[in-house]
Amino acid sequence: MKSAASSRSQRWLIGLLMGLVTLTPMGIDIYLPSLPAMAEGFGQPVSALQASITLFIFAVGLGQMLIGPLADRYGRRPVALGGAVAYLAGSALGAAATSLDMFYAARVIQGLGACSASLVAFAAVRDRFSPAMGARVYSYLNGALCSVPALAPMLGGILAVHAGWRSTFVFMVLFALALAVLLAKRFEETRAAPAQPRAALYSLRRYLPIVASGRFLYFAMFGTAGMAMILVFVSAAPVVLVQQLGYSELGFSAWFGGNAAINIAAFFMAPAFISRYGRHTMVRVGMAALLLASAMHAAAWWWAPLSAWIFMLPVAVLTVGFSLALGSGLSLALEPFAERAGTAAAVYGLFQMSGSAVIATLLLDSGMAPQAAMALIGAVIVVPLLCLSPGMARRLAG
Repeated sequence: MKSAASSRSQRWLIGLLMGLVTLTPMGIDIYLPSLPAMAEGFGQPVSALQASITLFIFAVGLGQMLIGPLADRYGRRPVALGGAVAYLAGSALGAAATSLDMFYAARVIQGLGACSASLVAFAAVRDRFSPAMGARVYSYLNGALCSVPALAPMLGGILAVHAGWRSTFVFMVLFALALAVLLAKRFEETRAAPAQPRAALYSLRRYLPIVASGRFLYFAMFGTAGMAMILVFVSAAPVVLVQQLGYSELGFSAWFGGNAAINIAAFFMAPAFISRYGRHTMVRVGMAALLLASAMHAAAWWWAPLSAWIFMLPVAVLTVGFSLALGSGLSLALEPFAERAGTAAAVYGLFQMSGSAVIATLLLDSGMAPQAAMALIGAVIVVPLLCLSPGMARRLAG
């Protein structure tokens, strides 16, 4: 009887953690089909609405540095509940926004809420499950993360067609409300009480050895480059496919969802490739894929007339390469910091999320074509990393 109750509790916990990790991709993908209509509604250029995506990602990245220590100090449950409530409040503010400044504020609040939720989800796995079971739970969480980009744009397109873009934010309000209620009823504290005296909540000394590590920076820059290219694509895709090529919201969702399906397939293939070829090799394969995607974008921008296939094919190459290599890069970056893995993961998240958001925002605001922007990221960041000889790269990264 006790075992059955424990099994039910474990299933509830896994389900709640899956709900928590979906907040970040949902906050990006569900309103993408509506960006052109939102720009028209606010009386602003589409680039101003694209900035709301990178602003959200920036808040998610920066929030890891601010919220991570709070989850360690005060526990997972209050941070998870606070994150769901913040996400609800940000979504409600976004649905009611009458100005762009108000909408930007909503996106920052949403981003901090999403960050809190995802931090707790991954920390709770470490808290509650054995390494073997934890690996299985992580696969469930990553499956949820990968599924949302395939499903959310289609749901958002349907909502936008029938009820306008604000309905996508109303949906996020209802989702966050349901999640908050379930968390309040079912989510128990997973963190063990700390045995040692409390140190300062934020300490610069914990971060300095990480950011001074050449190995860490090598892999963090790869993660930043890949995420920056993806952010440029995600931000520009509604403009290219809907505004320039004339696809409907549902047509956009089909193209975007198809690429997400490729992402899911690559993610599930990654463990087999890592097992066979090793993490270092997979990272360099990922870098080569990013560089190939950059070259394809540059060639298409110079010589080919714009079409959905011309725009999306290099993105598929980027998606496959980055999905195959991302886990290896993160693992190799964090490996030397076992005693401060949470802090190292937060710094990596700051590089990958906030750093990529800054890069994507600057390039998009410059008026550069998205294909040219993605090609520039590859040339400036990926080429120097890839041009390091394998031996030199291993010494730097090992």
